[in-house]
Amino acid sequence: MANLRDAANVDICHMTETPVTVSELTYAIKGLLEEGIGDVMVSGEISNFKHHSSGHRYFTLKDADAQIGAVMWRSRTLTFRPEDGMRVVVRGKLSVYAIQGKYQIDCSAMRPEGLGDLHMAFERLKEALRARGYFDESRKRPLPRRPRSVGIVTSATGAALQDMLSTINTRFPLLDVVFRPTLVQGDGASEDIAKAIRDLDRAGLDVIIIGRGGGSMEDLWCFNTEVVADAIFTSNTPIISAVGHETDFTISDFVADRRAETPTAAAVIVTPITSHDLLLAIEEMRLEIVRTISLRVMDLLEFANGFVDGRAARRITERVLLRQQRIDELTTRFTRSILHRLAITTQRVDHIVALNTSLHPLAPLKKGYAVVERNGHVLTGTDRLSKGDIVRLRRLTEVSTVVIQNTDPASTPKEHHG
Repeated sequence: MANLRDAANVDICHMTETPVTVSELTYAIKGLLEEGIGDVMVSGEISNFKHHSSGHRYFTLKDADAQIGAVMWRSRTLTFRPEDGMRVVVRGKLSVYAIQGKYQIDCSAMRPEGLGDLHMAFERLKEALRARGYFDESRKRPLPRRPRSVGIVTSATGAALQDMLSTINTRFPLLDVVFRPTLVQGDGASEDIAKAIRDLDRAGLDVIIIGRGGGSMEDLWCFNTEVVADAIFTSNTPIISAVGHETDFTISDFVADRRAETPTAAAVIVTPITSHDLLLAIEEMRLEIVRTISLRVMDLLEFANGFVDGRAARRITERVLLRQQRIDELTTRFTRSILHRLAITTQRVDHIVALNTSLHPLAPLKKGYAVVERNGHVLTGTDRLSKGDIVRLRRLTEVSTVVIQNTDPASTPKEHHG
């Protein structure tokens, strides 16, 4: 391997004077291309696309006059399914596959070329999933009539979460809410949403809401992916899709058991019975009891009127009135108890929302901390970095690509003795 690495340093100007090996020539060319051209962004048409069992993707990018090989490793995230004939824009660096002596593009990102291609990708996936039965009404599960728990999959920082929690808290604060924060846009969002669905599905909840606020087709694209469709399709828990506004339709809307026009509408769906409904039911029960007793009192009064002196009627009336007063007292206590429980549960929901927000993976970023990723994986405190490593530095407002120039061991604060 040392000889191959050294081959890139061969002086090309003197190759006609001293013979070189094929490896030396190839690696010299590799060095010239990668260092001389480096990063590129290229548009073209996909052909010979192959998604290998290893997860890597191999294809050719071509136009009317030329073509170039391309590879996209499995660690790179895609928000659509590439197909032959689709026009795309790729970003990457020029490299040489030395074993075959071929130059190619090592793609770091790829997207359909233009909004028209996004619609094309959407319609292709939609028809493919329809053919596989993902949209069949016969497989969709009915929502529970009186759900006791609901899982919410959305961004911790978006307005959609606050709208849903506010609606649930107003309509029925006794509903148990489990929030799973997730990305809803950009690289890795589809995989994060799919994992969140699987996590909440294992939690044994009554229903799950997935969604976000409105945006462009590109903004909502993570809900138009096959990985999210598969997670919804295989979930054992009924799922409500609440993505964007009324006019927005995504693949998740078609696969889900129920579509809500907005996140707020989804919160209304999972709270078919409100606290106001409970209080009305209590009042109706009280009035029915009063009506029943009143009818009974009238019957007893008619019976008592048959007594000559009327003393029996008075005694019966007094007993009935005492019972009616006791019923009123019990009704008042029951109503107070319900309202007290509603207040306690409201406090518990607010506490859980605050706790979930503080536990969100991106919460420390607001304090100035950063997340370091290498090859798509977050580095822990024990992972080591080496000179030359390329890492992504994720802060709250930006993501930077950093090349490690040097590493020094972290110093340990000295203890102070009094």
